[in-house]
Amino acid sequence: MKAGLFLGGQYPSSNDYYSRRISKMDVIVAADSGAEKLRELERPPEILVGDMDSISPATLEWCRKSGTQILIFPPEKDDTDTTLAIKILYERGALEVDIFGASGRREDHFLATLFSIYGADANMKLLITEENFQAGLIRSDSRTIMEAIEGETWSFLPFGSGLPVVTLEGFKYPLEGQTLDYTRPLGVSNVATGSLVKVMCRGGALLYFRWLKEF
Repeated sequence: MKAGLFLGGQYPSSNDYYSRRISKMDVIVAADSGAEKLRELERPPEILVGDMDSISPATLEWCRKSGTQILIFPPEKDDTDTTLAIKILYERGALEVDIFGASGRREDHFLATLFSIYGADANMKLLITEENFQAGLIRSDSRTIMEAIEGETWSFLPFGSGLPVVTLEGFKYPLEGQTLDYTRPLGVSNVATGSLVKVMCRGGALLYFRWLKEF
């Protein structure tokens, strides 16, 4: 099952972009004030999750009237609203999740979202995505082939407890068995040279950022 998760950050993409992405989803979930964007798009979520400390009363009532399942948690909790939403999606069988509105307002929230992705079940594929930007996680001991556009900028950073040993193919600056650590950002601002890129890593997880090429 493919899901869309709307968070309470900024929404830099066009409404047409979000509407097109929503049309391909099996289920739409909002984390707290992420429902504000869905109200603007006139598409109520199937599930609304969070402590409801940032959603407006009008949007909360709109969700209620629209038949949204509303799961309210206390403000004093160990998990963020994003983490709760990801856990609920996994419990309901969503293994592929596109995340919208993840960045732009508070850098600590964005970083916390990356931690939530790292802490999710390894079978889940979670992608932060906008019209010109994507971010995702490549887990340890994996070989990943991804579509690309020649000239796009990609960055790769170590993430988590172990340091990944990385091989990159299809880039202007290839790597062969290079350990990426937190003191030398060797993976920043690489450039795709074709329509496919290959990433292999072992010993640790790898965070990637893809800046989609504009025409």
